[in-house]
Parts: sequence; structure tokens; C-alpha cells
Amino acid sequence: MAPIASIMSPETDQPSRSGLWDQVLAAAAGQVTPDVLEVWLRPSYLAAWDQSSCHVIVPNAFFRTTWLDRFRVVLEKAIQQVFGAPLALSVGVAPEPAAMGTAPLPVVRACDLRAAAPGAQWLIQDLWTAQAVGIIGGPPKACKTWLALDMAVSVASGSPCLGRFPVRAPGPVLLYAGEDSAVSLRFRLESLARVRGLDFTQLEVGVISTDTLRLDRHEDQERFQATLVLHRPQLLVLDPLIRVHGADENASGPMAALLGFFRALQRQTSAAIALVHHARKNGARSGSSLRGSSDFYAWTDCLLYLDRRRDRHTLLVEHRSAPGVGPFPLELVTPPSADSGPYLRVPETDHSQSPPSLQPDPLPGQILDLLAASSHPLPADAIRSRLSARKQRVLAALRDLSAEDGPLLRVVEGYLLRSPS
Repeated sequence: MAPIASIMSPETDQPSRSGLWDQVLAAAAGQVTPDVLEVWLRPSYLAAWDQSSCHVIVPNAFFRTTWLDRFRVVLEKAIQQVFGAPLALSVGVAPEPAAMGTAPLPVVRACDLRAAAPGAQWLIQDLWTAQAVGIIGGPPKACKTWLALDMAVSVASGSPCLGRFPVRAPGPVLLYAGEDSAVSLRFRLESLARVRGLDFTQLEVGVISTDTLRLDRHEDQERFQATLVLHRPQLLVLDPLIRVHGADENASGPMAALLGFFRALQRQTSAAIALVHHARKNGARSGSSLRGSSDFYAWTDCLLYLDRRRDRHTLLVEHRSAPGVGPFPLELVTPPSADSGPYLRVPETDHSQSPPSLQPDPLPGQILDLLAASSHPLPADAIRSRLSARKQRVLAALRDLSAEDGPLLRVVEGYLLRSPS
């Protein structure tokens, strides 16, 4: 250890504070792990000392509490070793951000993040998680708008979506319909309310009635944000996405900025946000076929993908933080009455069978079939690519299938079927 005289400051003829503190940390290094040294002790500095005490500044109050609880004895020994006498350790907190000139980003401990109330994972059971952002996607004429409006009426009224999926957190809904006329939109919403036996005049669905909305423009973003803060919807529906911006959907930069704006809105207002978006023609019939930048698929917490084959409709549901379901059939019902419009529903089935919302995800079976037909192990990326499935779904399925006694074995090259014993 260098003597104090070797680290004197030439301007003051006094020991350099930084040099002294480096010696204290070096002395403490033998008593703590390298990680503790770098994470907990290094982000500090020596503020002052005299013959009886040593005053140290740490980043925040949490650091100070940790220092006093865990590191006081170690540091007092190191201080005595460097200064040649026992000094009382005094620990202070760094100045407030305003005093430093630049405000840092807010940081909270993971355990202090807001926890969901028991059973509050879902906005609509199995279809849309609480406070999620996502996309209702599919090719043209696949009933995307009907599904979006069905969700809106269900959340606003608390009635089951598609007649089958319970709403767990009903509340007001805010809607922007960029392609329906006011007359057509009212007819659709009123028809969906009538099917449910609801009083349309009491339905808490607010319609943003501006003629144009361009959320890639700063002034429109500010007005839109103020609208959400004022009305505090449980669900926001924008139908379709292409009508609320003027940017190139294939350009990842502008789309990332637009989707980042929606995510910030969700975090600020706690509203779930559903965007209706078109898929490419002749796509893979999954989220990977959404039109435009790949950021769309990566951004979604929930994806409802509708497909149409002649007169048959199907719905595939994917989630970032919950198991997916489907695809399962939907039917577009046209009532005989002229004053009632079409609506979507899950076809009637034998009630002894499981409802579509509880049907198993077909992805694990598809993975097993793929590996059974392969002569060599396949990595996760190859499996995801061949099945056109979302990465999170594939990784979750592979994790379950390769668990102890599972049908898959994970090797360096990827995954293969476990040999029968």
C-alpha cells in the first residue's frame, strides 16, 4: 500500500481524495467479491475527512442503506488501514438530479414494480391480456373490423366476446374507425349491442370523430395523448392502422417510432391498445405475414390473426406472456331481420367438448412432427422459420418438450426426438 505522502495533491499539499479512496477500495477488495466491489463500492467517492471521521457520498438512499447494513465493518477496516487510525464512517447521498444539471432516467427496483391483482392477467380471457398492445391482423375481408368491434362492445358492456370469451376487466372503450362512415359504424355497433340484449344508449364506447388522424405527426400525437388521458379507456381500437399515419410501413425507422408512441401511451394510461392491420396476400397465415416492417410482429403482446378460406373463417391467438390458442373456427352470422347486421361467433359444438379457448396449442405437435421427419437435430431458429411461428411460442414449447422425461432431447446442434427406452 502506498503511503499517504505519495498521493498528495500538488495544488493543496493535501492527500488527493480520489487517490485515498482508491486505496480504501483496494484494501476492501480482499474482503468482498469483485462484483460487489464494482456494483456497490466503486460508484462512490470520498467527500471529506478529518482526524476523527471520513465522509463518503453514494448514489442514492438505497445504496446508503445497503452500505450501512452490509459494508460498514469492511470499509471501516479498510479506512483504518489506509489512514493509519480508526475513523468513523459517515455516508451521504449524492445531490438531487436538479443540482447536477442533467436529470437521469427513473429507475425502480424490480420488487417495487406494480404487481397485477390476483386473476387480473386478462382483459378478455384467452384473447387479450390486460393492458396489452397488439394487432388484429389478417387478409382483406377476413372480418377484422367485426372482431375489433365485437371486442369493443364486449369490454364496454362486460359481455363475453364472440359469445364465448369472458371479459375480466370491463370499462370504457375508445374507437377510431378510419374506413367506416358514421352511419355504417353506428349500424354495426348497434347490431352487436342488440345481439347481446344491451341498451345501445348506455354503451360506453366513445368514437373519435375527427376526419383525419396522423399519429406520425407531433401535433396529432399531443392531441391524441390528451384525449386518452381525458377519457381513460380500458381499450383503445384503431381501425385500420394504415389510416392513422402517412409513413412508409416497410421502413423500420418510422414504424419503430410510431409503435414506440403506442407503447408509451399504454404505459402512461394503462389502456390496452388494439390495432387493426392488414396481412400480405398469400402470406404464411400467421403474424409473420403482417404487411410492412417486421417490427409489427415483434411489438405485439397479443395477436389475433383471422384467416378466410372461401366462406370459412378461423382465428389464431398468440400472446407474449401466455399460451396461445387455436386456430379455431368462427362463423359470420347474418340474422334474417333487415335491421340487424352480421356478427361473429364461435360455431355451436357439443357442449361436452372443451371450448375453443381451452383447446391445446397445436404448436408442440407440429414441432414433434417436424423433428420426426428430420434426419438431424434442428436448432430453434430453424424450427421457428419452418413453422412460421413466433419465437417466444417456439422457445416455450421447446422448453416444455425438452423437460425431464419429455419427448425431445436438447443437444449442441439443436433438438431431436428422444430415443425410446
